[in-house]
Amino acid sequence: MSATTTSLAVGSILSLVALAALVGNVLLLVVFGRSRRLHASSPTTCFIANMAVVHILAVLLCQVPTIVAALSGVWVMGQAMCMVQTFFRTLSLLLQAHTLSVLAFERYLRICRPLKHEEVFSGTVVLIILTGLWFCDTIIALNPFYGWGKIMYDPEGYTCDLDWVKSESLLIFTTLVVLVVPLAASTACYIAILRKVLFPQVLRLRKRVSPVSTADDESPSLEQQKVNNNQETYAEKLRRQEYRLQRLLQTHEMGSKPVAEKLPSELKEKGREGQSESDSEFEDLPPPRTEMEHSRREAELRAWKMRHRPKEVALAKTTLLLGVAFLICWVPYFIVTYVESYALVNTAVGTLIALVLVHLSTAVNPYTCVLHSHKYRRHCKRTLSCRRAL
Repeated sequence: MSATTTSLAVGSILSLVALAALVGNVLLLVVFGRSRRLHASSPTTCFIANMAVVHILAVLLCQVPTIVAALSGVWVMGQAMCMVQTFFRTLSLLLQAHTLSVLAFERYLRICRPLKHEEVFSGTVVLIILTGLWFCDTIIALNPFYGWGKIMYDPEGYTCDLDWVKSESLLIFTTLVVLVVPLAASTACYIAILRKVLFPQVLRLRKRVSPVSTADDESPSLEQQKVNNNQETYAEKLRRQEYRLQRLLQTHEMGSKPVAEKLPSELKEKGREGQSESDSEFEDLPPPRTEMEHSRREAELRAWKMRHRPKEVALAKTTLLLGVAFLICWVPYFIVTYVESYALVNTAVGTLIALVLVHLSTAVNPYTCVLHSHKYRRHCKRTLSCRRAL
């Protein structure tokens, strides 16, 4: 295949990717803007919208010049545009990596420590975090303008980039800041989420399974078997206590009438039969007498309401998929860069594959959110059908 045919093919592929990225990210921002429940329900929406803005800027300032260079065969936009493209490429990479790390931490607090989540990720704090990310990453992306690194045009990749061969220290620093540290932090957060969500379920399953009796064990008496049959399980007891706590707090703190327990009749009868003395004491707790006790009970009620629900876990899965997609798109770029810098091997095919994947990273996020998350998909359908936003 000739050089002209290759450049035209690369330019056509990158044009389709840029169009898909632009449409997907703009649609995602429109959905967030029209859906009140989305842009006001969780800080996750703000961070995903921030990445959508970053991707739109990357398409306009990084991908469009590369497409023009690939279709024309030469760089025709001058040295100033070359510097702008390199700066925004680095800034986009930094913002994506750090925003995904903040998303992982936000999901960790939301699922594992919900009360702390309310304190950390309030509206003002989210704005401060986003401002801090843009400011710090802008300072880091300006390293070539301080003299640390040199900008050059890569004719094989049809793009302007840093001369990594002559800036090995900058390459190592960028790898640490972009890949190593964010990946370690995100991995720790998702492991903690996995332990919080999975391990309690395993423990509950173990409690429901009776131990295997051996030949040396004494057979239980008939009265003991009757008591064991009437005794409720741990999960049923926990449900009954949660409903009692909700009724108690609504009665003594909110001034409303106690709500009826929404338990099935058979569970109520079973709970009465196996009710212990501690349960009756829990039901007859006195009203709060001090402000500290009032605050503690109010915090317990909020923690009960904000426990890890299925939709919160599903949103954590979506953010995890965004992180995996980011690694798939950007790790080949760093592999090719290290090979060319240290082994001094010219990998033209690897450079083109890494180029396409880097451009594809701007189009993956919106479609991952829409396809994997039922909530985003539902609001997207309402936006496209021009129905009134929820």
